[in-house]
Amino acid sequence: MKRVVLDASVVLKWYLPDENYGEKALSLLHQYVSGELDILGPTLLEYEVMNALLLAQKRGRIREEKVLLAVEGFIDLQITLKSVSSFYFKAIHYSRAYNRSAYDASYLAVADQEGLSIITADQGLYNAVKKDLKWMKWLGDV
Repeated sequence: MKRVVLDASVVLKWYLPDENYGEKALSLLHQYVSGELDILGPTLLEYEVMNALLLAQKRGRIREEKVLLAVEGFIDLQITLKSVSSFYFKAIHYSRAYNRSAYDASYLAVADQEGLSIITADQGLYNAVKKDLKWMKWLGDV
């Protein structure tokens, strides 16, 4: 089974229909549900998803009742979430090397630690690391 790290920018496209590349993100979700793909992320993924959905609701992009359904659905997927506590030094390295937040660097650290590709729809993150990290993939190219 293929394994990959997805960041919140990809996962959120499952719940926000007005996002670009939504069909590509949903394809990854369908592969996960059908057992063709294993998805990993840092433990902060669930917090980022909840926070972004709440912000989307405040901005009128998603109805209030959909937020709870989306969060419940996300939790029910039981995506493998990894704590970076045992390899925090990698997150710190990536944060410093690419001038990225500890949040972004945590996804990079998980992908590095697990020897996996990471898929993102975060243009800033992708542009910052794409020259050096060949395992960073743009959702639009997947």
